[in-house]
Amino acid sequence: MKLHKCLLLAAAVTFPLPAYALDLTPDSTRILTDPTYLPLSGQLWGYTAYSHTWTNGDSFNDLGNTVSSFHVNADTIDQYIGFGVTDDFMIDASIRWTPDSNRQIDRFGAGSETLSSSGVSNPTFGATYRLIDQAASPVSLDVFGSYTPNWLDADNASATQEGTIASGGQSGSVGAAIGQELRDFTIRGAFTANFLGESNSFDLGDNDVIHDSAHTNYIASLDTQTRLTDLFSVNAGFAYTFANGSTVTNTFNGITHDTAPGNVAAFDLALNYQLVPNAMVAGATYDYQNVGDSRNMFVVPTSDNGSRDRNANILGVRLTYAFP
Repeated sequence: MKLHKCLLLAAAVTFPLPAYALDLTPDSTRILTDPTYLPLSGQLWGYTAYSHTWTNGDSFNDLGNTVSSFHVNADTIDQYIGFGVTDDFMIDASIRWTPDSNRQIDRFGAGSETLSSSGVSNPTFGATYRLIDQAASPVSLDVFGSYTPNWLDADNASATQEGTIASGGQSGSVGAAIGQELRDFTIRGAFTANFLGESNSFDLGDNDVIHDSAHTNYIASLDTQTRLTDLFSVNAGFAYTFANGSTVTNTFNGITHDTAPGNVAAFDLALNYQLVPNAMVAGATYDYQNVGDSRNMFVVPTSDNGSRDRNANILGVRLTYAFP
């Protein structure tokens, strides 16, 4: 039911054409914060964003009975920067800092505990190449890719020790996107394959090393921008992640289990205001994520467990800029 509501909300906001008369004349102007935006040769652009996330969910046992609930509050700061090598080729880098993330677990009839994590993520390096430019075609077509090295240790928090936010493994992605920009409206669809390499994390609670096998997730997304005036615009988008399972091994005792992580439906919305036309844009953002039921499956079925009713609400602010 929650997923159905998310889909309806995404459709209502992502396709606002009937709301008022839009100028649908094709336009290839590169507009800052537009989903198809790409910097010109020698242009530097990026954004700095702050967000606060509330995440909730329940955990269940092998019988399907709810045994606990969890609530996560996290603050994050994201920094992204891109550089136009040519008019059609961009390189970029991004990093995330989480000053605090607190996960409260309330076990039914067995008390509660709070697990805290903080730190920076491994940086991500990427590139985008525009195969087709809308200046010479009805649509634009981009191909893109990224790579995240494994430079930082991944530590799982315990009740007495703070963990990190690193993933413990390297990852990469490749994808393609097609978009069309009109005078008052832009739409862009993309498909991405996200390759997650083998990872290892150290459990501070029992000094065990958790090994996760490599797996690949696939993401289909749709992004839009509606330009209400010369100064105000609204971005809206919807993404669906097809999440594949992996095999997790507790290296200390050799116990393994298979995971079914649950697919993710995500809806995002942003209200933008041009502080300096096409050079500096302030935005207020909202994201909603609904995660399908997950399950951990052991050789001994009575050890099975999982999570359900997981959702996240994310509020934030963002400053986007480009120069010269």
